[in-house]
Amino acid sequence: MSLYYLIGLLFGVVNTIRHRVRGYRTPRPFDDSDIDRAIAHDESVVDRWAARGDLSFIGMKILELGPGPDLGTGAIMLRRGAASYAAADLFPLAEAASEEFYARLSEKIGEFDREALSFTLVSFPDLHELSEKFDLVVSNATLEHIADIPSLFVALSHLLADNGIMCHHVDAKTHMRWLRDRDPLNILRYSDTIYDRLLSFPGAPNRLRAGDYVDAAHRAGLDTRIVPGRKLDRSYPHVTARFRNREDLDLLTFTVICSQPSGDPEMKVI
Repeated sequence: MSLYYLIGLLFGVVNTIRHRVRGYRTPRPFDDSDIDRAIAHDESVVDRWAARGDLSFIGMKILELGPGPDLGTGAIMLRRGAASYAAADLFPLAEAASEEFYARLSEKIGEFDREALSFTLVSFPDLHELSEKFDLVVSNATLEHIADIPSLFVALSHLLADNGIMCHHVDAKTHMRWLRDRDPLNILRYSDTIYDRLLSFPGAPNRLRAGDYVDAAHRAGLDTRIVPGRKLDRSYPHVTARFRNREDLDLLTFTVICSQPSGDPEMKVI
C-alpha cells in the first residue's frame, strides 16, 4: 500500500465528512471574494467553450449546468450575442453572488441585463424542472460530479433543439487540491466498496473516464466526440482493477461535444 494511497484515503475521508456536514460549497480552488480572479475564470471558461466547440454564441438560447458561485459566464455570452441564458444547478451557490461582482463584471465586459440571467434549482439527473428547448447546453467541471450520466444525457437529449449542440468540459483529475498535480488519478486507486462507503457525498466525483461519456451519449441517441485537454505524461499503474488497461486513462481533462444525430462519422469517435 503506497503513501499516496494512504494520504488520499485520509484526505478523502476528511473531505467527505466536511461535505456531508456542510454541503457542497467550494466549486473553485480560490475564494469567491477574489472578484478579479473570478471574472478572469469566467472569461476563460467561455473562451474554452468557444474554442473547443467551435462555437458562436450569437442568437443562441443557452443552458448552463452547474454555473458555480456566480452567473458571470452567462453575462459574457449575452454580451457576445446570445439570445438568452438560463442556469441550472442542484446547489444554490449562484444565488449568493455579490452586487460588487456584477458591478465589476459590467465595468470589465460592458453593460448587460441582470434580469436576463435566470437561475433554477433542479434535480439531477432528470432535470424535470426544465422544459424548453435550448440551442446550446454547456457546463464546466460539472458532469464529473453527477452520478448518473446516462440518465442525464437522456434528459438533455430532450432539451436539445434539433440543430442544438452540447459542450461539456470535464475535469477527471482528483479534486483534492494538494493531490491534483502530485497524484492526479488518486481517486482511481480505491475499490468501489471503499470509494462508495468512505469517500462519497452529494457532488462527489463519479470517476468516469472519457469513453464512459461517449457511451452514455450514444445510448441517449446523440452524436459525440471528445476534444482532449490535459494528458497524463507518465505511466500510471496504481489504479484499481476496473480502471486498468483503459485506453482513455491518460485523459485528465477533456471536452465532450454532443449533438442530435447527423450521420457525421467524425462525431462518433474519441
